[in-house]
Amino acid sequence: MLSVLKMEILDLGKTDYQRVLNLQRKLFEEKIKNPETEDTVIITEHFPVYTKGQTTDKSHLPIDIKDIPVLEIERGGSITFHGEGQIVVYPIISLNRNRKLSVKNYIFTLEEIMINTLYEFGIRGFREEKRRGVFTEKGKIGFVGVKISRYVTMHGFSLNVNVDKKYFERIIPCGIKDIPVCNMNDFLPFIEVEHVKPVLIDWIRRML
Repeated sequence: MLSVLKMEILDLGKTDYQRVLNLQRKLFEEKIKNPETEDTVIITEHFPVYTKGQTTDKSHLPIDIKDIPVLEIERGGSITFHGEGQIVVYPIISLNRNRKLSVKNYIFTLEEIMINTLYEFGIRGFREEKRRGVFTEKGKIGFVGVKISRYVTMHGFSLNVNVDKKYFERIIPCGIKDIPVCNMNDFLPFIEVEHVKPVLIDWIRRML
């Protein structure tokens, strides 16, 4: 009988993207080598950075950006922006123990965590057919991009709380041209990351 794996939540506050990427990769490799190690979920806000996933087309980055790092990484999906006012979550977990999640169901679960969190604040989040992430009546609010190898995950999802949306205007986020990006503060003007984080963590613990 498989033992139940414990899950550690690492709330790192505001961080440099590369630092957290290095930590993810370290935990990911350790988890692949020894699946019995503790599951870890990293929660952070990044200083401004653009990240390009494996399906990024040149047209998704129409201008030459010099003032903010633009990094190519190993996750799925296209280009997106991370910055202060956005909660980013990186689960480094085993899908093949206890959970028995398929890749499709794992992504569904990440989206559902965001949808349930939004619901607690009176915001209706939903999925769009054939598109990853979470949407609202005012635009896309949640983003998903993962890497999975040997049933171990890295990268994850992000939820916009009150991030500066001007940075999304420089790119075509996730390759989607016809839907704007929105924040939770488009619905609740005074909401802050610290209001949302404990609710999000609760749903992570309940669903992962």
